[in-house]
Amino acid sequence: MKKLVLFIIFILSLSALYAQTIDVIHLKNGFDARGTITNRTESQITLQSENGRSLTIDLSEIESMEQEQKVFDPRVLIGRWACYKANGERDRRYDIVINENEGFYSVSYDSFIRYTSEDGRVCGTIQSDCTPTNVVRQSKDIDVSEGIVSYLFKQYEDSWIHANTKKEFTAHLEQRECEINLKYTDGKLKGNIDCSWLFIAWGTSGYRFVEDALDTGHGSVEFDGYGGKWNVYFVKY
Repeated sequence: MKKLVLFIIFILSLSALYAQTIDVIHLKNGFDARGTITNRTESQITLQSENGRSLTIDLSEIESMEQEQKVFDPRVLIGRWACYKANGERDRRYDIVINENEGFYSVSYDSFIRYTSEDGRVCGTIQSDCTPTNVVRQSKDIDVSEGIVSYLFKQYEDSWIHANTKKEFTAHLEQRECEINLKYTDGKLKGNIDCSWLFIAWGTSGYRFVEDALDTGHGSVEFDGYGGKWNVYFVKY
């Protein structure tokens, strides 16, 4: 007998809660209702679908009830993701793009970022008026079958800070090796970034690369060691 689904729901929509269950109500008239039971009395239950609609059903009309596990659809991961720290601060350095091809998934990210400044400022990535002058992308294969996105990455970032009209500059270099561990939850990717190594150094004017300045004693190392771990979340944009 042909069954009519009473509600149109989006089981795999971005608003769905990952890894929860769906209540399936089989009615005596042959119809099915699907959603989440939000209220139950001795004679009735209230069912709410994932699109927000509600239905009150008499228990006398129910043939049987069961629960189905939601199946995660990795296609919800495809797209551009903006990175935010746990406090809500935007950090564009870790933005990612997740792609799919022939059922295989990959993540791409900025592996090299170069900034320049004409007014003596350190041109950082979070400042809205700082635009990278050179960016190199890196791509890695990932396994997303369980809604988990994890990968190791290396990132190289430098800035040329022009100090005066003679275009003398100081070069700033950051290198980091990190691991990102994320899980798809409530339409977002949530997790942490753990940097096993962070290197920060400066080079004085006259040396195009910080490494050259360091080799000749005209640079300084600001930090070299464990980079730290912090919580982040990613939002599609």
